[in-house]
Amino acid sequence: MNRNDIERILAIAETGSMAKASQKLFLTQPALSKCLTRVEEELGEPLFIRRPSGLLLTHAGQCFISKAQQILKLYNDVEIEFCELNHMRKGVLKLGIAERLGALVLPDLLCRFNRRYPNIQIDILEESSFLLEEKVMSGVLDIAILCLPLKNLNIRYQVFYEEPVYFAVPKDHPVNQLAYKKDGADIPFLSLEALNGQDIILTDHSKKTRLAADRILKQTESTYNIKLEFHNIETVIRLVANGMGISLIPDSFSKTYLTGGAVNYYQIEQRYNPFWQWAVIYDENIDTLTRPSRELFHILCEEGFSFPDYLC
Repeated sequence: MNRNDIERILAIAETGSMAKASQKLFLTQPALSKCLTRVEEELGEPLFIRRPSGLLLTHAGQCFISKAQQILKLYNDVEIEFCELNHMRKGVLKLGIAERLGALVLPDLLCRFNRRYPNIQIDILEESSFLLEEKVMSGVLDIAILCLPLKNLNIRYQVFYEEPVYFAVPKDHPVNQLAYKKDGADIPFLSLEALNGQDIILTDHSKKTRLAADRILKQTESTYNIKLEFHNIETVIRLVANGMGISLIPDSFSKTYLTGGAVNYYQIEQRYNPFWQWAVIYDENIDTLTRPSRELFHILCEEGFSFPDYLC
């Protein structure tokens, strides 16, 4: 059994499917099945129960996965030491980023990092923020980029960007008449009281955009109706554009998903703290991270980043 075998079985356990694991690993299913059979024969125990719904870990399989993760961490620790010795002439950066943030953050960030350290391999995982927190805590990822708040309050983080959250209102909605302007502000305002009696469309509770919206909405005594909830924020914006209701949308997404003027965006008074923060998370002190991780952290948190040209 070698490192490749361990990584392949971890992929099977993570996906619960030979087909999905083979796609993830870019292997044929027969090759992956042969690997699993060989390891099970070597260990003398089956690692999975084969069921129509997928592959389930046996007790022996659970023990194997626990030890396998520890073994991979030892492999990574050895690679880290040699990365330091080679002064960034080789190495691996295991980076996680929240879904939908990758298209906004990575184009500029990775270009700058690659220009400075062209020999560093970057392994990127795009997943939900909550799963990224778990993978950073378990050592699977070096660092991850996501939005606050965090589920695990003990994890370390550094905020690198803050943006406003706006009301999104259909262009023909009567609430538009309640908007007001302030000197020096390019975007007009709308009060939380304007939501009274209105239909609201939000992302579901698994999304950080929903947590940000709930934090703002709980500060109003207005009575509103949460009419629809969706996992995809683009769907929310499209429904607002078609007059289905009002929503709360972070600035970057208002620019990403254009509606041809079908949605009006309004600022929210600062006393409600209508902001959304982006952060880099890591498990231990920043000085104990791998050097590639520290360099990416430095670029993002100290030098800052730029949005893609189409959002500027």
